[in-house]
This record gives sequence, C-alpha cells and structure tokens, in this order.
Amino acid sequence: METPSLSPGSGINWKFNLFVIWLSQFLAMVGFGSCMPFIPLLLKENLHIDDANLRGVYVSIYYLAAMVSLCIATAVWGMLADRFGRKLMLLRASYAAALFYPLLALAPNFWVLATIRFVCSFFSGTVNPAQTLLISTTPPEKHGFVLGVLSTATSSGNMLGYLLGGVIVHYYGYTAAFFTCGGIYLASALLVQFFAKDDFSVKLAKKQRQKSPYKFREVATPAVLWLLSLFLCFGVANRLVQPYMALLVEKVHGFEGAAFYTGIVSAAASLGGFFSGLCIGWLCDRMVPRKLLLPILISGAAFTGAMVLANNVEMLIVTRFLSSFAVSAIQPVLQLMLTKITRPELRGTYFGWSGSINTAGGIICSFLGGGVIWLSGVRGIYITSALLLALMIPLMLPAILAMRKEYTVAPDATAKDLKK
Repeated sequence: METPSLSPGSGINWKFNLFVIWLSQFLAMVGFGSCMPFIPLLLKENLHIDDANLRGVYVSIYYLAAMVSLCIATAVWGMLADRFGRKLMLLRASYAAALFYPLLALAPNFWVLATIRFVCSFFSGTVNPAQTLLISTTPPEKHGFVLGVLSTATSSGNMLGYLLGGVIVHYYGYTAAFFTCGGIYLASALLVQFFAKDDFSVKLAKKQRQKSPYKFREVATPAVLWLLSLFLCFGVANRLVQPYMALLVEKVHGFEGAAFYTGIVSAAASLGGFFSGLCIGWLCDRMVPRKLLLPILISGAAFTGAMVLANNVEMLIVTRFLSSFAVSAIQPVLQLMLTKITRPELRGTYFGWSGSINTAGGIICSFLGGGVIWLSGVRGIYITSALLLALMIPLMLPAILAMRKEYTVAPDATAKDLKK
C-alpha cells in the first residue's frame, strides 16, 4: 500500500504516471480540437450569421463567456485540489467536458450556444489539473522535463483533433464533430480514473494547513506577482489569435474549403507546439528557465507578426508553425519558474492562480479582439498579438530580479538551483 504523502513523487512511478496523464491529455485535446476551431464557420452554416465582421463580434462574445467562466473556476478548482486531491479535479474536468461539449451542437441560437459554453468552461478545463497532478507526483529535478513533455500532448492532440475535425465537418457536419469530441473526452476520463495515481491524503493536507496556516501576503510574494503579470500578458497575446484562425484562412483562401484548410493550418500550429514541447522539456532541465524566456519572446513576436504577411495558405501554414514553435514554449517556462519559488503543498493553488490569470487574459482579448477585428480586420489581430509578446520583454526584468531573491526560500530548490 502506498503511504499517503504530500511530497512530490513519493510511492508513485512518476514515469508511468507521466505516460497515463500524457495519453489522457492527448485524447482530451483531440476531442477539443475536433470541434472548437470551427465555431466561426458553424455560426455561418448552422446559425446563418453571414456577415464576417458580425461573426467576429459573436465569436468574441462566445469566447468571452468561456473565459469569464474558466477564469473564476480555475482558481476555485485549484484551491480545492489542495484540499481534496489533484486526480479528483482532473476527473471532474474530463467528465464534465464529455457531457457538455456535445450539447453545443444542439444549440438553436447563438445565445444558447454561449450559455452552454459558459457552463462547460466552468466545470471542464483539464490542462491545469493535469499539470498539478503531474508536478505533485514527480521529483523536482524532473519538473521541466514533465511539463515540456505534457505540452506535447496538447500540441499533438490538437493537431490530430484539427485534422479529424476538418474531415468530420467536411463530410458529416458539425453535430458529428461535437459528439465525437464528447466521446473522446469520456475515454480520457476513464483512462485517468483507472490508471492515473495520486498519493494525496485529505487528512494529511488538513493537518498541514492547521500546522502551518498561511496568509495571502505570505504566498503572493513579489516574484509570484510579477510572474502572474507575465501569465496575464501571455494569456492575452496567445488567446487573442486562437478564435480567429478560421477567419484568417477564409481571408487568405476564400470560404470554399475554409474548414478543411483551417484544420490543416491549425494542425501545423500543433506540430510546432509538439516540437517546442520536446525541445523546452530537454532544455529546462539543463538550463536556467528564465534565461530561455528572452529568445523565446523575441522569436514568438517576430513569427506571429509574419503571419500578417501571408497571402496564400502555404505561407500561412509555415508562419503558423514557426509562431507556435516559439509561443508554445512560453507557458511551460513560466510554470517551471513558478515551481521554483512556491511551496509544494500549495501547487494546486498556485497553478490555479496562474491558470486563472492566464484565462483573465482571454477575457481581455475577448473585448480587445472584437474591437480590433471591427476596426482593422482579422490581420490586425495578429499584429496586436505580436506587439503584446514584445511587451513581455521589459516585464521580465523585475520578475527575474524578484525571483533571484526568493530562490533561496524555495522549499524544493536543489543546490544546483541555488547556484543558478
């Protein structure tokens, strides 16, 4: 029998857990990718919203409903994870997604669609609980590796999902794509339920809180707050471009075949994210993560801006791949920087904060995106995203200075970390 513990990785084969959680997240992202990119096209095809600019506004409202819900929920579920277990939170998110995503296909009008998306986002969202569960069951020296590898599940799962979704929508319609999404999420949930391990003890967690209670100002240190500001800026820059890829493809290629080519372009982005995860996982366990951030931000801003110049699908595929390769590395690096200065027993709370702040960026970009696309068209979205990535560069300095002061109090920092 495993001994309940809050220490990372005790009594658990972390490599097997990584495999199981990776596979579950791969399936979850296949499900998500099989329907989400096609919302702008669904609005035109099923709900008969033909005007491109008006659809852009509706997409922003739809996205806003999801982001507001997820922003509130992520922090709540993160704190509950530190009280009741990390695996339980991942199961909750997976089963909820399996139930609610198929209902989107049955919405009779846009406002019902947005309401279902709000409810779905509140109870679903598997990425943060998967990261928390994995970090809490993995030795500290392997955190960079597992976060990088886990990010490849998101990228490769989305890649297959986009391709699968493009084919399903093209031949069978949007309803089939959304019900396929629900079925795949159900498979992901069952995989976690029967094979993923969590050595969390509710009683031990309660004793830990009673023994060393903490106040907000003690855990929200300057370094944590600066890192959260980077998460916010990244959330705006990254999430700003996601809902509008179908519109950019339609702009470059035309409406005919837009769903099919949206799947291909999105798959190219996922392929870039997959290779990015492999590279960043390897680098983060060999280099100081904060030293990687500057070149990543510079290349991410440059390649995202280059997408604006695409005048055919082929060029769009290449620039989207390069942009995703750079941008996909940002979140694992920031998450790893956060683990270096935070207490292991509060990882769910901290990852909940980072997830909520990142999602708050999505809320901002829902307002920002609607305004930008109304005033300057879909290409303006990508220019704005590139500028926001560039803005993160000057924000790095105070974050890194504060981190250096707090490295020495990191509870699971190694001697090698302290020298760095």
